[in-house]
Amino acid sequence: MAEKALVRLPDVTWTTEQQRRDAQQQRKKLRIAIRQLERAELYLDAIDSLDLDDDEVDRTLRRLVARLRALSRYLSSMRAPDL
Repeated sequence: MAEKALVRLPDVTWTTEQQRRDAQQQRKKLRIAIRQLERAELYLDAIDSLDLDDDEVDRTLRRLVARLRALSRYLSSMRAPDL
């Protein structure tokens, strides 16, 4: 019964074109993530502009903004092409 396959599956090796498309898709996802981090920073800036006169709030906001910026830098470095 299983002497010959009726449909031959193509070789599943990655071509250069497939690798390029995968890399482009990954960079696109990283760009989206970076934009979301920028938006989050804007929201934190809006909270800071309320001047809540609370030292703990100010410290936490500064810490969060610093972590957002660090994550954004990290993602930006990953987005850079390997070429």
